[in-house]
Formats: sequence, structure tokens, C-alpha cells
Amino acid sequence: MPMTKTFTPQDLMRRLYHETSPEEAKEIDKALLCDSELQRQYTEMAVLKKELDSAQMQPSDATVKNILHYAHGLQEHR
Repeated sequence: MPMTKTFTPQDLMRRLYHETSPEEAKEIDKALLCDSELQRQYTEMAVLKKELDSAQMQPSDATVKNILHYAHGLQEHR
């Protein structure tokens, strides 16, 4: 009986970000077809990745104001 490889959440994350070798990607894809729990984890990670990728991160107005104030202070000391 062939030994089944166990994949960790880190393996799934590497697969999601295309950081696996082609052979490892095939093994993970094959495991995803056979293991519903692994597939559930991968799907949740994919949803989170999509949400993070679409999130627009901007500094708050207060942060921008503080940086500008600091930069202005540096110019005055030159």
C-alpha cells in the first residue's frame, strides 16, 4: 500500500502562493481531490488570500499628518 503524504497548512499556503515545485503542486492537488478536510482548509485560505489581495491599505490621516509634521521639522533643522 503506498504511503500517503500528509500536508500541513504551510504546504497549502505555499501552494496557494505558487511557491511549490511542479511535482509538489501535483501531489497537493491530488490530495485536495481526496481529502475533504484539506480541501476545506485550502478553500478558506484562498478566500482569505483573495480578501487580503483586494484590501486597500492606507495609513490613517493622523499617521500622514504625523509624518508630514516630522518631515517639516527636519527641514527646519537644516
